[in-house]
Amino acid sequence: MKEDQADLVMRAVSEQEAHDARSDAEARATAHGLIQGYLGPDHKVIDMARFYSALVSALKEARAQGLEDCRGADVLPLNQQPPGQS
Repeated sequence: MKEDQADLVMRAVSEQEAHDARSDAEARATAHGLIQGYLGPDHKVIDMARFYSALVSALKEARAQGLEDCRGADVLPLNQQPPGQS
């Protein structure tokens, strides 16, 4: 029984690490696209590495906040109508 629990914990940890890695990769890709799309040669960024890191961090925080905000909302599945409507 303990082996099953240990396997479940290890799987959950592994899945969380994979989720975190995907989330980080998505934030980095978004930051890269924003920088390339919106910063031109006439925009000056003194420390691009710090700017990029701050942008990635802000994107990750915004996504986490958005997910947290959605958890408390009443969300209907796409194929379900609100009560009282047919």
